[in-house]
Amino acid sequence: MKTSFYLLTAILFIALFSCQTKEKPEGEESMKTDPKLQERIDLYAPIEIKADLTRLTEKQQKLIKILTEAGHIADEIFWRQTSPDAVSVRDSLKKLNAPEAEQALKFVMINYGPYDRIDHEKRYVGEGPEHRPDGGTFYPIDMTKKEFEKYVENNPEQKEELESLYTVVVRDGDKLTAVPYSQAYPEIERLANKLKEAAKFAENESLKKYLLERAKALKTDEYFDSDVAWMEIEDNDIDVIIGPIESYEDALFNYKTAFEAVVMVKDLEATENFALFKKYIKDFENNLPYEDKKYIREEVGKGTQINFVNAAYFGGDCQAGIKTIACSLPNDPKVRKLKGGGKNTMYKNMMEAKFEKIVVPIANVLLTKEQAKMANKTSFVNFVTLHELGHTLGRGNVYGKDITIKKALQEAYSPIEEVKADILAIYNQELLNEKGVISDEELRSALCTYLPGLFRSIRFGAGEAHGKANLIQFNFLREAGAIDKNEDGKFVINEDVFFEKAGKLANLILTTEAEGNYEKAKEILKKYGKVTEEIKQTIENLSDIPRDIDTSYEF
Repeated sequence: MKTSFYLLTAILFIALFSCQTKEKPEGEESMKTDPKLQERIDLYAPIEIKADLTRLTEKQQKLIKILTEAGHIADEIFWRQTSPDAVSVRDSLKKLNAPEAEQALKFVMINYGPYDRIDHEKRYVGEGPEHRPDGGTFYPIDMTKKEFEKYVENNPEQKEELESLYTVVVRDGDKLTAVPYSQAYPEIERLANKLKEAAKFAENESLKKYLLERAKALKTDEYFDSDVAWMEIEDNDIDVIIGPIESYEDALFNYKTAFEAVVMVKDLEATENFALFKKYIKDFENNLPYEDKKYIREEVGKGTQINFVNAAYFGGDCQAGIKTIACSLPNDPKVRKLKGGGKNTMYKNMMEAKFEKIVVPIANVLLTKEQAKMANKTSFVNFVTLHELGHTLGRGNVYGKDITIKKALQEAYSPIEEVKADILAIYNQELLNEKGVISDEELRSALCTYLPGLFRSIRFGAGEAHGKANLIQFNFLREAGAIDKNEDGKFVINEDVFFEKAGKLANLILTTEAEGNYEKAKEILKKYGKVTEEIKQTIENLSDIPRDIDTSYEF
């Protein structure tokens, strides 16, 4: 349902002419907002996220400050990418003094625009399209998917540039033209210069090399060398992810990448504690439950890294709405092949904040008392770590073809890939149990933590990739009898069949990816990626628990 300001016309008039007058607009005191706007804001629990910088040198702390300044520039570029009026709505609201405007601004700052990211991208502030355009600002707002595909078919010489991860598509008369990010976003010049400035304070030579390579990449739109340099950072206390990274924001094709920034300090103790998972990557690959074993790769994961960090700053894509708790990068399969894997980064302070504020309360509502007590932080962190490792498993390219799975599955890729990573994260814990890495009790704790974790993400909404991925898992496993309900209406894991059914779901997803089967991917999304009446009721029962966190940072 659309929610907006009363007297919205007055607001738009003020925004349009605020530069011409300092007088307070007549009737501003009586301006009201729909109560649901505050309800949407209250879905996010406010929390300040900090990273301990005390062990860093003075020069390193200066580096953190400069990197966060670069992060703010990347954040501003993302504002321009997310929707056509995200920036104008935000800036207009900042000029108003009414409490209603402050409330609306809070909503807009959480969601990076007037659309609610966990309510099917519906507009809640201002006037314009009822839903966020699927293509954000990466494509002409009036362009349809069919039009784009037909144009590319008729103009194959433009295919590569139009489908590039780093171009904006614009109209030029009857033509579609690709504009490189380096030309589309003037802020990139400042961002590149800020990274060069940061490099002067980098005491670690491998980090310095990356910062300089990334600055060059931003200006050339060629990111391969900088991705390789990022993989080669070693013996570092500080790390940074910055630039155009993920494609979730492009819900039209999943081609275009959105800007983000994460500035982080490595947690050396946690990184060492969880390094043991790396030694089992080849075992995980060999254990993938493909019906057709030809899809299993012979070489996998030799260069995979697992790093636990504490975030000092989030900006852009990873900060919008639902906050990221981990990532597996780079996304370029050529880099992963060259380096023998990817870098799996776990945001420890973000994970801990979400577990305490969200997962524990959900477990207490959904599970029996016995199972709720078994949900614990270690199992949650294990799952997230294995989720990121799950992204490195299976195929990167369609079997027998020189095309990435991401390109083959188009807009269906993100939720399908998230299902793969999730279901393998729980499925592989049975293998760890068989190898004696985790005990029987820890395996049960993993299952009891997995179920409330599903509903943590289901509440992100079916329009969000992780939300849809968790809907698919729950609906599949519920239908298969791996998740039951007892006479008291509490969910229970059917341990007798759970891993067998999880393996069947994993096979379905892995095979769909290996074959690059776009139609099958859409069929899975349609059949299982839906909110049933049971799920609706469950979500209502969790209404007093935050959906996510509204984070602020020191820098």
